[in-house]
Amino acid sequence: LPTPPHISDQPEALVRLCGVVRLALLASVTQHTDQHLIRFTFAVALHLVGRYDEAVGVVEAYERTLEGSDEPSKEPYEYSEMLLYKNTLYEEAGQPQKALDDLDAIKEKVADRTGWRERRAALLLAVGRHGEAGEEYLALLKRNPEHFGWHAGLQAAELQAATPTERWLSAEVTAEAEATLAALYSKLQKAYPKSQACMRLPLDFTRSPPAFAAALDAYARSYVRKGVPSLFADLKPLCAEGAWSRVLFGELVAGWVGALEATGAFPDTCEKEPPSTLMWARVLLAQYYDSCGDTAAALSQLDMAIGHTPTCLDLYLFKARVYKHAGHASAAARWMEEARKMDLADRYLNTKATRYLLRADCVPEAEATIALFTKDGGSTLHEMQCVWFELELAASYLRTGDYGRALKNFAHVEQHFADIGEDQFDFHTYCVRKMTLREYVKMVRFEDTLHGHAFYVTAACGIVDTYLRIVAKPARDAAAAAAEEAGGGLSVQERKKAESKRRKAEAKAKAEAEAQAKRDADAKGKDGKGGKKGGGKEKPPDDDPYGEALASVEAPLAKAAGYMRTLLLHAPAELRVQVLACQLAMARSKPLLALRALRKALSLGAADAQVHRSAARFLHLYRAGGAALAPAVATVVERHSAQILAAAGLPTGATAEAYNDAFLARAGGGAAAAAVVAHAEVRALVAPAQAAAAREALASLDLQQASLAVCKEALALLEPGGALADAAAAAAFRQKAVARFPHAPAFGGGSGDEPPPPPSGE
Repeated sequence: LPTPPHISDQPEALVRLCGVVRLALLASVTQHTDQHLIRFTFAVALHLVGRYDEAVGVVEAYERTLEGSDEPSKEPYEYSEMLLYKNTLYEEAGQPQKALDDLDAIKEKVADRTGWRERRAALLLAVGRHGEAGEEYLALLKRNPEHFGWHAGLQAAELQAATPTERWLSAEVTAEAEATLAALYSKLQKAYPKSQACMRLPLDFTRSPPAFAAALDAYARSYVRKGVPSLFADLKPLCAEGAWSRVLFGELVAGWVGALEATGAFPDTCEKEPPSTLMWARVLLAQYYDSCGDTAAALSQLDMAIGHTPTCLDLYLFKARVYKHAGHASAAARWMEEARKMDLADRYLNTKATRYLLRADCVPEAEATIALFTKDGGSTLHEMQCVWFELELAASYLRTGDYGRALKNFAHVEQHFADIGEDQFDFHTYCVRKMTLREYVKMVRFEDTLHGHAFYVTAACGIVDTYLRIVAKPARDAAAAAAEEAGGGLSVQERKKAESKRRKAEAKAKAEAEAQAKRDADAKGKDGKGGKKGGGKEKPPDDDPYGEALASVEAPLAKAAGYMRTLLLHAPAELRVQVLACQLAMARSKPLLALRALRKALSLGAADAQVHRSAARFLHLYRAGGAALAPAVATVVERHSAQILAAAGLPTGATAEAYNDAFLARAGGGAAAAAVVAHAEVRALVAPAQAAAAREALASLDLQQASLAVCKEALALLEPGGALADAAAAAAFRQKAVARFPHAPAFGGGSGDEPPPPPSGE
């Protein structure tokens, strides 16, 4: 047989056809038994298809060829990695005891002593030898007491558990388990008094209020004294919505502030603190108030802190964050700019300012800001694969209705992931040659889940959403035109003024784009060819810089369907993916695809308002005679619709209107406001005659229990172009909402929130 090409030359390696690779390499192994590169590639191929025993056989066959040679002593690290890889095969094959015995046997041959001990501790835990596992984890913590993974292993050993628990906040903790862990960490805190992890972890599993307050005080007080800006980021999960410790956290920090104001010392002590301690205690309290939605109290505390130390830039950053949560993106961007200007050499502040400007839809200012830390005036951001910037830029263009540029930037992110997928090609030979087989398998598995990464999912969902908006745009424009002709709450003069403003904005955007293109061209010319020193290749011109071709494809829904197939394959557990898949399938008149996505979405989050909108729309569209279906399709739709209705406690013949009412009846707690808005929107669709009652439901909405996003959704329904458009109802809701969110421009609030001009002479 001729020698087959190496695995790196086979496209099968990239598309994970490991069976094909295995057969090709089998022939190669029989011909070239002395080539370890081919042997271990064969072993990895067997590993990836789950044939662990055969993979172990390949490794052991190579081990036998090394008997009597000096290869292990010449390359001790590569030999060690080979042995650990074989041990991993035993573990993944479901043989922890065999893996443990093998690990003990190869102890003296392993170069990575810490890795060996870590594996042994995990295997001891898996086979139920908790005492020995605890000893191993204690030995590891002696080396690094800040390793949270080792702490989780030690906790599992103490509790006699088979698997570690790394997230105690949402887990059930019995009184016995709490006492066991408390005793453990009492010892660890004495052994490692400077360890942050030993002080922080008890806050997650402690359920006794007095013990929690004492632990929080002991942990956080020293960081308040030191003025650590990131303290609240560490403690934020403890005061999240629904956390039992939320109220206790606020009471403790408010007590600190009160005592420091009154006596200059913490409670239960006479030791005077420096003035900065009170300032940082106010910062912590302000961030707590912000997390609870009390914007006024948060701003009050921050204003007092700024009055005390106006040169502390972190205070302006926190104030910008408060305005962001309050719904005032423009004020948030301006306050973040104030922070950035206080340290122009800080890349983090530059990045934050850019992000906030993009969220305020100030694209030219954002591009100018980010360009301060890039070459060629920011034109290299795409080559640098700056994904966060492109996602924020695309989202800004999507909000402002510039669908072409939104698609362009979303497509840039999608291309980055395609490049990452192709870049793995070089590692197929490199990793095997260097014998880093464990990391190679991790890399291959990561590549298999690459298109499930949050960045890719956001970009692909953005592309699908944009195409759906493009398809729906004519109907929206017609509805908006009809609303304008009917008055829409605006006079003729006001409508002319709005149109003039829109045209000026478009002209300004076009001029800025041309200026940016000119700057990019000038930057290229500075260094000769392509802007690269040394005569690099000139980058080919972009034939579609504004995404006009992407936005004007002949079949936008078919284009979106291609991205959706990738999302459903790699991110099926994402609720937003399934909801979007259902919406896309209904727009394409594909009832079975819509039904499949809807069933998955209901299994992921039946109480979600967006899921309910999709389910009610599906029932209304395909069970109320609104769409003609083939007999076989109709049978499938009817059977599964009956199951959806039964899950809601309704009979088979129930209507979409009854399903909508049942959803509202089931909703409660924090989801009640979102359910009311979703119910009103669906009501306008399935029962147009009840539009007045739906408006009344929105008017009587308890905004104290509603989030800013929910209030914006409700207002959008009442404004021109909305499903329940009514100028008077929109004005009344806006007035009610601004009392709840006084800093949100969406409701007419936020005047006076911009930072004042700097004093003269400073």
